[in-house]
Amino acid sequence: MTDRVAVITGAGSGIGRASAAALAGAGAVVVCADLDFRTAAETAELVNVEGGRAYAQRLDVTDAAALQAAVIGVHERYGRLDVMANVAGAVTSRGPLASLDEGDLDRGLALNLKSLVYGCQAAARVMGRGGSIVNIGSGTVDAAVGDLAAYSIPKAGVLQLTRSLARELGPAGIRVNTVSPGYILTGMTAAHWRDASGEPDQELRRQEIERQSVGIPLGRPGESAEVAAVVLFLAGDGASYVTGQVIRVNGGSVMPL
Repeated sequence: MTDRVAVITGAGSGIGRASAAALAGAGAVVVCADLDFRTAAETAELVNVEGGRAYAQRLDVTDAAALQAAVIGVHERYGRLDVMANVAGAVTSRGPLASLDEGDLDRGLALNLKSLVYGCQAAARVMGRGGSIVNIGSGTVDAAVGDLAAYSIPKAGVLQLTRSLARELGPAGIRVNTVSPGYILTGMTAAHWRDASGEPDQELRRQEIERQSVGIPLGRPGESAEVAAVVLFLAGDGASYVTGQVIRVNGGSVMPL
């Protein structure tokens, strides 16, 4: 990945931060984009301290014009864009599908599907010939969770987005793939073990991890770095004949045919 240029959304924490570290460690110049500039800057600093090359950028991925401008700016600065990793996403609401209101649905679609469409569009317009787009999906599309419809429905759309765009961009040598994480220890999953005051509760953490691990053949949750390793693989030349695919990083919790 030496001297290749990558944009990573949601780079301020979790899988985004780990992906920035992985790509920079392999020699890429990394743009760490996040709605929270402070955390994006922290990621860039961590990368640079380790000898990598990164800079931070505040970016609202639900704003199509802002995302397009950011990607164009990267291309103008470096003369290329080799990797677009659409990592940003979050559970925006929970509750039964029957009671899901329009606002909850719109927020889920905006952050977890439309923003990835915008990222793919922006990258496709500047990549020219060759490049890799990596979208982050979710294990919830393989094992439906009753109160996560506003999250899992958009994430299911990400799979079709990936397939459609892989077909369209293949002739230009641009590969498009999805990484679908299972139960990964991130800030999002940490919400399950906070007490009433919002502070982490280690006993709740132990109980939650134990409960989640029961259905995982490898017997444990995953780490962000384990997902980032697959993002790095898909970004690089080792995946030169891989496109339109979903790679599940889930410890075996779901094994579709």
